[in-house]
Amino acid sequence: MKAEIISIGSEILRGQITDTNANFIAQKLIELGIDLENISVISDNPESLLSTLKLALQRSDLIITTGGLGPTEDDITYQFIARALSLKLIKYPGAEENLKRILKKINTTLSPSNLKQTYLPEGAKIIINQYGTAPAMILEKDNKIICSFPGVPHEMKRLIEENLIPYLKEKFPPSMIKKSKTLKITGLGESSVNELIRDYMNKQTNFSFGIYANPEDIQVQITTQAPTEKEVEKMLQSSVNQLTKILGNYIYGSDEETIEEVVGNLLKSKKLKVSVAESCTGGMLGEMITRIPGSSKYFQGGVISYNARVKEDLLKVPPEAIRKYGEVSRQVAKLMAEEVRKCCHSDIGISITGIAGPGGATQKKKVGLVYMALADGKKTITQKHQLFGDRQLIRLRAARRALNMFRNYLSGI
Repeated sequence: MKAEIISIGSEILRGQITDTNANFIAQKLIELGIDLENISVISDNPESLLSTLKLALQRSDLIITTGGLGPTEDDITYQFIARALSLKLIKYPGAEENLKRILKKINTTLSPSNLKQTYLPEGAKIIINQYGTAPAMILEKDNKIICSFPGVPHEMKRLIEENLIPYLKEKFPPSMIKKSKTLKITGLGESSVNELIRDYMNKQTNFSFGIYANPEDIQVQITTQAPTEKEVEKMLQSSVNQLTKILGNYIYGSDEETIEEVVGNLLKSKKLKVSVAESCTGGMLGEMITRIPGSSKYFQGGVISYNARVKEDLLKVPPEAIRKYGEVSRQVAKLMAEEVRKCCHSDIGISITGIAGPGGATQKKKVGLVYMALADGKKTITQKHQLFGDRQLIRLRAARRALNMFRNYLSGI
C-alpha cells in the first residue's frame, strides 16, 4: 500500500506555522508498516488543492489530509475532495449536533458559516470531533481511502490515535509490526554521538538508526520490526540497553520526554524546591521549568537580575565583587545562586549570567560567554561555557545547559 499526506494551509507556506502534523502522521504510518511515498504542503488555492488531490488519487492508495475543515471561505477541503471524486456534499446531522454542543459550551452563537462544517462528501464515515468543531472523515471509494483531519495539532493527534489507527490496523493487519524508539541526548555534539555508537550501529542487521540534531539535544532513533508487538518491544529494549551502556548519563530521556520534565520528576521524587537567578537568559530558565504542569510543587520563584543594581539590591551581590570580577564571572554567578536560594526559601538556587550579544563583548569576554552556578547550602557548583549562535540560540543553549547541570546534580544525590 502506498500512502500520501497532504497538509493544507497557506499559513504553512508563508512560514507562519510549522507543519508538525505531517511528521506525526508519518511516524504513525511507519509503526503500522505502511509505506509513505509523498508529503505535500499546499495553499488554500482551489486549483492547487484539486490538482494535488487528483494526482494523489492516481499514485496513492491511502491519502490523509490535514487542514481546511474550518468555517471560513478558504476552508475548502471537503468541497474539493467531493469534486475530485465526483461526489455530492451532503449534510450530516451528527456533525451539526456536535457543532451546536461545542459552540454552546464556549458561549458562541451558531452562524451560517459554521454550518458549512456539517457538509461532508457522500459515503463518508464521519468522525465526530469531541475536541473542536470540525468533523473528520474516512472515505472509501474505487479502492482508494481518503481521510481528512483538522489542522489543529492536538485535535488531529487525538482523532488519528482514536479513529484512524484502529481502522487501519483492522483493515490492513500488518504481517510485521514496525516500531521506533527515540533516545534523547544532551552534553554531546552530533559527531561525538555518531563516533561513540558507530561500531554498534554498523554491527546491527535488524535495526535502522537515525541521528538528528537540535540545539543542545541530539536524538537517536532506533527502528525495528517483528511479527508481534511483544517481540518488537523486546528488540527495541535490547537496543536501548546497549546504547545506554555506551552513552550513559548523556541520555536524559526518550520519545516525548523533555529535559525540564525529567528535572521536574527528579525534584518531585527527592522532595526538593528550586529557585533561579537569571541575567542573560531573561527568565527563560524559569519559563522552561514552569512549563511542566505541577511545577508549583518544586519551583519557588526567581529573580531576573539583568542590571547590576538588581544583582546588588535583590540578590545582595556586593558591588565590589561586580567591580572586581564583572557581572559575567564565575564569582558573581556563585553569589547569585547562593543568594537566590536564600531569598526564595528553596533547597537549591541556580544562576546564569553571560553575554548573549550581539553587543556587550570585550577583548577578554566574547559573545557567548556564560557562567552558571548551582548552590544547595553546603556547596556551590560553577560552570563556564563558551556558546555559539545568534542571541536567541545562546540564551536557549544557556538555559538548557543549566537544566542539564541540574539534572546531573539531582541524579547524583
